[in-house]
Amino acid sequence: MYYEFISSLSEILPVEDQTRSLFQQRLKIVKVPKGRVLLSDGETCDKLWYLQSGLVRGYRFAADGQGNFRDVTDWFASEGDFFHAADSFSKQLPSREYIETLEPSVLIYITRADLYELYMNHPQACCIGRIIAERLLLTHQELLRDMRTLSAPEKLESFRTRSRELFNRVPQKYIASYLGISENYVSKLKSRP
Repeated sequence: MYYEFISSLSEILPVEDQTRSLFQQRLKIVKVPKGRVLLSDGETCDKLWYLQSGLVRGYRFAADGQGNFRDVTDWFASEGDFFHAADSFSKQLPSREYIETLEPSVLIYITRADLYELYMNHPQACCIGRIIAERLLLTHQELLRDMRTLSAPEKLESFRTRSRELFNRVPQKYIASYLGISENYVSKLKSRP
């Protein structure tokens, strides 16, 4: 039932039987439909999620300078990815983002309380958590670098190269929002050979 979650931990670092068992005792699994909001602005994120199947995005609303708000996609998660609202989860403050399923999804999660209890009492769990956090940070830094230095066509090509599966699965409007370019421009660039 939790094989994929435990297997992904083992890919990070070999997991001792005791640690594996402790994780399994604390994991929960949920099936949710497309369009389910898992976290809303103002709620505190108290779960580390693992996506067994489906597609999820994190987003927020930002002022557009004309008194309106626009939807800004910050990240995507697909099969085998861990995700959470990082600021809210780490600091236990109200979230400034939403987390939404883009496809019917099967999610495995561990609560923050359970995870931190594992961190406190089992160094191997703490080490795995650190490595997951490092990988998420590196992914974010790569995106930030691209957003600052690449032109719109280069951003789209970089996204297509790095995330071919997402490029084909994620609705165009969310790719545009994620890359900070217009949906029409994404459509135009996608139609080029």
